[in-house]
Amino acid sequence: MKLTIILILNFFCFIAVKSQSNFTSGTSEPKSFYIQKIIIPPQLVIKSGSENFKDTDNNGRLDAFETASLSFVIQNIGKGPAVGLKAVTEINEDIEGLNFGRYQELGSIEPGKEREITIPISAGKDLETGDVKLSITVTEPNGLDSDPFEVNFKTLKFQEPKIEVVDGIFSTEGGIEFKKKVTTKLNFVVQNTGQSIAKKVTVNVSMLHPDVLALDQPLFEAGTLAPGESFSGSFSFIAKASFKEKQLTVKVTTQEEFDLYGSTKEFNVSLNQRLDESSKLVVQSANFQKTQIERQYMKSDVDRNVPRDNYINPNRYALVIGNEDYSSRSSSLSKEVNVEFAQDDATSFKNYLTSTLGFEEERVTLLANATSGEINRAIAVLVKLAKLDSKSEIVVYYAGHGLPDDDKNPYLLPVDVSTINLIQDGISLKEMYSSLSSSNASKITVFLDACFSGGGRDQGLLAARGVKIRPKEESFTGNMVVFASSSGEERSLTYKEKKHGFFTYFLLKKLQETKGDVNYGELSEYINKQVAQKSLIEMRLQQTPHVNVSPNVQNSWTSWNFR
Repeated sequence: MKLTIILILNFFCFIAVKSQSNFTSGTSEPKSFYIQKIIIPPQLVIKSGSENFKDTDNNGRLDAFETASLSFVIQNIGKGPAVGLKAVTEINEDIEGLNFGRYQELGSIEPGKEREITIPISAGKDLETGDVKLSITVTEPNGLDSDPFEVNFKTLKFQEPKIEVVDGIFSTEGGIEFKKKVTTKLNFVVQNTGQSIAKKVTVNVSMLHPDVLALDQPLFEAGTLAPGESFSGSFSFIAKASFKEKQLTVKVTTQEEFDLYGSTKEFNVSLNQRLDESSKLVVQSANFQKTQIERQYMKSDVDRNVPRDNYINPNRYALVIGNEDYSSRSSSLSKEVNVEFAQDDATSFKNYLTSTLGFEEERVTLLANATSGEINRAIAVLVKLAKLDSKSEIVVYYAGHGLPDDDKNPYLLPVDVSTINLIQDGISLKEMYSSLSSSNASKITVFLDACFSGGGRDQGLLAARGVKIRPKEESFTGNMVVFASSSGEERSLTYKEKKHGFFTYFLLKKLQETKGDVNYGELSEYINKQVAQKSLIEMRLQQTPHVNVSPNVQNSWTSWNFR
């Protein structure tokens, strides 16, 4: 029985195996196939006219420490989106100190859309001067890049600023002298005379004496100064009763952010020195360019850098008069009759006498807005001093109004004298010359920046009468030379730009240029030529200086010299 069952099972196994060998598998052989991807391309273009280079000061040039931006508009005018975009910036040659992004991720731009792209550019202190050519391309992963475009601009290396203390003037209210216990003010101007912007500019004022009190804070914040820009300030102080010195020094120091391009200047004021009125402080403005800086001065060029010489001639004496303010002495006169800059003329000439021409300070008398009595007394003292010195030399300088009397005799006009009392209280040139000649001085020199035709100095004292008078030419004796600012009926004019009379300006200019080493012949020739030319050019009026000399020195005066 068991054998039968085993045989039956073996039979069915055989039949199953045999049947399986007659059928194929239900799984097909693996095969590869390709499905094509359709690409709709973008088209990238730079929008025409959108390219723009903009620097901070809008001069089209990148300067050291300056920032700029390069902007343009990229458009996708194709039918497909632009993705994975980059702005790639290349430079023709590397320039030290120039910084910009060479690669900028832009993302994507849909068809028909545009985007403004800005590439920042900056420059450091070590920037080189050169010509830059940047090439900008917007790239796309499939190579469908925009056409490159170029931008050209110049770079300029660091131009140093220079914060100069340009000028300073001491003043008091009312124009009185610098005295103890009287408030005095230093008005100053600092200016960036360099070629780049200066930032964080400060000005510090210090006084080099413990017996002087500061009435203002000494530190001034000037901020940022572009080339040519200036900052003006004023600093008040007062000398104590214990102040013993003859002179005070005030120091002005400037600094800027690098602490490299500042400067220091000292200003000196002498005790009892006549000062300007603070109300007359004027700072001239001008248009400036980076390539040429015009300094902003409170004073004329002849009042700065006055030549200094230690040479002293103890035999020299001088009287210097500047009569400017006539209106305050007479209610009938308006301010128009005042003689503009006459006090400046006198003060400057006095400075040349003591700094350049060998005159001792105590032997020079300076009178401002002098009365008849003051002038007469000063002339008398001058003559007495000269008589006591066998080697004496005298100089008299006058800036102010002159006036003729009815007989055409010329007079200097004190501030307290009018046409009514001219003969009685005016200073007759004839009498003044006679008095000076009586001193027997070896040299007598008179400088007159005034006219005597009735025109005043640049103003018409006799304008109401509508007349001009040709004054007499006074003769004189002794060893005398008179330099007169004008001739005949001419007016003596004011050179407003230089803040002096024409005559005085060119007198000082020649002394400055020669450091006082000029003979009278050369001085006369220079003054006559310059005044005649400049008065016509600037004022369209003729002013002709001339020289009158005494017979004693007719053949020798041209060789006279202050040396």
